[in-house]
Amino acid sequence: MLDVKELRAGYGDIEIVHGISLKVLDNQIVAIVGANGAGKSTFIKALMGMIPVKKGTVTFDGQDITSLDTNKICDHGITLIPEGRQLFPQMTVEENLDIGACTPTTRKDRDRKKEEMFELLPRLRERAKQMAGTLSGGEQQMVATARALMSSPKLLVMDEPSWGLAPILVTELFQTIETVRSEGTAVLIIEQNVATTLSIADWGYVFENGNVTMEGAGSELLCDEGLKKAFLGI
Repeated sequence: MLDVKELRAGYGDIEIVHGISLKVLDNQIVAIVGANGAGKSTFIKALMGMIPVKKGTVTFDGQDITSLDTNKICDHGITLIPEGRQLFPQMTVEENLDIGACTPTTRKDRDRKKEEMFELLPRLRERAKQMAGTLSGGEQQMVATARALMSSPKLLVMDEPSWGLAPILVTELFQTIETVRSEGTAVLIIEQNVATTLSIADWGYVFENGNVTMEGAGSELLCDEGLKKAFLGI
């Protein structure tokens, strides 16, 4: 589905991501983990067309999307839930969801998709007329997830989704991610919550200083002694 080869990106003359290669297959959960400053968010911005790719290619469903604008990348079926959720706080939950159905095809199907989101995340039905900015952090993450899924993406990209959430809400979030995958959407998740993320990931990549230093099945990476010492304090 997604095939990134030797991607290099950064800001101005400063290169942050140094030739990263990465794949996401159909119906996979793929994790990118690493410490602050490892290049995770820069990689995602380049992937989504938010900053230029200096070198390398990004292919999605067999089509080169390397130089496309962000809206065109979304049209191909990739949707990003950005770090910090970035909702429209003065709009209701329902209005935020409506914005997620942003393509001509999904606009026609908006009401049905919204009902699907209320089934997936029932609390949003209760909060439908409430201003998004008044919700708890966990509820806002639900809105951000539902808004992204309103576009019926083939690949859902999540940048630090557990940021600021209580542990019980993190558990609920990762259960939702597994449900999303079971319903046919692949997920690329970028997280500092290494243990929980790798526990549900089919495949994982460890970023360090803008490079991939390790990759493998999520369960195998969790058992790696070097990774446990570096990220889990074990």
